Amino acid sequence: MPTPRPDHTARMRGAAVGALTAALTVAGHGVAGGGYPTSSALTLLVLCCAAVGALTGSLRGGRIALLGALAAGQLIGHLALSAALTAHQAHGPELSPRGLTMLGAHAAATMMCAALILSAEALYGPLTRVVRAVLRQWNPLPRTDFSHRTAPATGTPTAALRDFSISRRGPPAAAFA
Repeated sequence: MPTPRPDHTARMRGAAVGALTAALTVAGHGVAGGGYPTSSALTLLVLCCAAVGALTGSLRGGRIALLGALAAGQLIGHLALSAALTAHQAHGPELSPRGLTMLGAHAAATMMCAALILSAEALYGPLTRVVRAVLRQWNPLPRTDFSHRTAPATGTPTAALRDFSISRRGPPAAAFA
């Protein structure tokens, strides 16, 4: 039974979800007035988003699974920033206008992430086909035909080996003549 090919798109989707979730969580949180993270808050956020990205890479699903993973990533990122930022607790209950603004910013970030990832997935196949076609035509190594050389009639095995070997190191061949 042949082994199935790995799904590179799923791995790239997971990496994109992790990276974009981290970036847009910080942006959505900061735009809505929640503050920008310190180094410890950013470390916690990156670890959480890496876990979300790894889990997303193993998911099989379409747009709904992607939106669910992104929404979970935004929620986890928001909770990570909320826990790490002490000034964040001062804004009051989550149903305040500021909390609703933050919820809207995270929702907008989720939709932006989904649009970016889905468009990248749509372009992945055609772009890789073009790159493969171009690289198939471009051959950086010159084709060398060594079939015209014949073995010397007399000589030692060392001389025959020296005549037929391709050395990648040492002086040029003209130095032996």
